[in-house]
Amino acid sequence: MSLDFEGLLEAQAYDHFGESATLTAVGRAALTITVLSKLVEVEEAVAGGIIIATLKPACDLRLSDLAAASLAREDLVNAALVLGGTRYRVLATAPTKNTRDLRLILVEDP
Repeated sequence: MSLDFEGLLEAQAYDHFGESATLTAVGRAALTITVLSKLVEVEEAVAGGIIIATLKPACDLRLSDLAAASLAREDLVNAALVLGGTRYRVLATAPTKNTRDLRLILVEDP
């Protein structure tokens, strides 16, 4: 049996740097989860085929937390997320480098 160093490091990241957030998927009850808050670069095509890169708020969450709440990745688009007193809407989801987390791309929801 080999030791899962990556898994151990990720668990430590959530334990030490994780923030509590409230996630409410469309038509579902709110649930409290732990996320890693981030800013990510997102490329967007604009007129004339020009591609610009912008920074968007994002967060990573554990797929095991989603499974425990009986939520799937596709349930999260347009979900509400309250993090650090700010309300966001989930624009999109994206896989992370590892297979244990999911990245949520967010937009502030006034």
